[in-house]
Amino acid sequence: MAERDLWVGRCHVKARYPEARQWSAAVDEAVLVAVVTASDAATGQALVAQRLEEAGLDLLTFEHVQTLLQRFREQGMSKPLVDLADRTSTASPVAFGEMLPILLEPEAAPAPQEAAPPPAPTYAEIGWDDLFGATQPPLWAVIDGVNCREVMARLAETDVQSACLYASTDADTRAMAPWLVRLEPDSELVSWLKGLPQDQHWGILLQSTATLKQLRTHLRKFTMLWTPANDQAPVYFRFYDPRVALDMSQALAWWKLTALMAPMESLVMSLSPSMTLPADLEPMPAIGLDTGADEVQGRLLRVTANADTPVGNAPGRQFVIGDKEYRRFGELAQARSRQALARSLAEPYPQSSEDRRRRVAEEAVQLGQRYRLSSTRQIETLARCVMEVGADFPQRYPEAGQILDNPCTAGWRKRELLAAWLPRGRVRHALMNAADDAASLDNYRPITDEERS
Repeated sequence: MAERDLWVGRCHVKARYPEARQWSAAVDEAVLVAVVTASDAATGQALVAQRLEEAGLDLLTFEHVQTLLQRFREQGMSKPLVDLADRTSTASPVAFGEMLPILLEPEAAPAPQEAAPPPAPTYAEIGWDDLFGATQPPLWAVIDGVNCREVMARLAETDVQSACLYASTDADTRAMAPWLVRLEPDSELVSWLKGLPQDQHWGILLQSTATLKQLRTHLRKFTMLWTPANDQAPVYFRFYDPRVALDMSQALAWWKLTALMAPMESLVMSLSPSMTLPADLEPMPAIGLDTGADEVQGRLLRVTANADTPVGNAPGRQFVIGDKEYRRFGELAQARSRQALARSLAEPYPQSSEDRRRRVAEEAVQLGQRYRLSSTRQIETLARCVMEVGADFPQRYPEAGQILDNPCTAGWRKRELLAAWLPRGRVRHALMNAADDAASLDNYRPITDEERS
């Protein structure tokens, strides 16, 4: 008997009849990840097709098929795939991931002239008291177990409506999961959330008249997404991190944002200095580069979608991020990184202005792109070099240029060598500046009698 292996692939399936749909959206096609134990890829595909056929589903394509070990070597370990592999056995060789219905972008209706673009979401700064008025809808929180480790202990102490957005029963997974919680005015839970540092990014708030079950069912559809970076498997989408939620409101196509916010009247998040704020938002007082988290405590940002969800496009597949959206998410994340870098330069260089630190951060990122240095520590080291010896230091100082230009040196090693060079570069820079200053002063020195003769 041939040796069997674990294979993984992406399935595109179609339901033969409505009852066969194992997803909530009223569409016939879906995608999913399958793990199968088989002697080869062809046998694995046959087993997958057989299992799907038994469930009333046709296998349209089985793509990106490779052994699980090869996948892990190329892309790193993945807990969802490990969990699927654990579910396979000799008696049941196939395990399926969650079936994600394909949500197609609606085609524009023909019109005699170009339709006006839908209104963009609106942003308004509010306070906690604004959320509990007599006319306000019920308030919910999605608390991030990663950034707020005590969430399960807190919920165990209170008698509130709550539910985990993950289906897993594993205690460790649930401890790191997002939790949907109903918030009542003047409750201990609200007091606790109000007191959490806002740069902890503990989660988001929702205003919605939906029930706990309805909200959980809806939000679970968006805990994973497909991106252009990896079309073989979905990735976790941390929309409940306020930084990601704000980026999402600026990056997603209007119909995707309104689909996500369909059961909500608004999305609310705590302001923090590390957010990338929309260009048209002018918080008062302004939030500068060096604004402390304590200075924005209690300040919230309300996001309201101003377009209706397109008919026939209820949220199904948990976001297929397009190339344009993916680039926009990347731009916003990079802006946050540059902002964090500029803020971190305040401690070692307290005399530098905000504008100077922003400029240095931008120049350090550009140098990183030029010399293929991308980690946080590598960019920080470049920023220190730029701050102390100038953005043109690779050209002015041959030793530094040789370090950065060497194609055989790994990025981490370049950083180490550059950090070791910087003290010497600092001295060299001071000497060169002193020489330049002396030469400049020499232009105004009186001419001696000896020089006249």
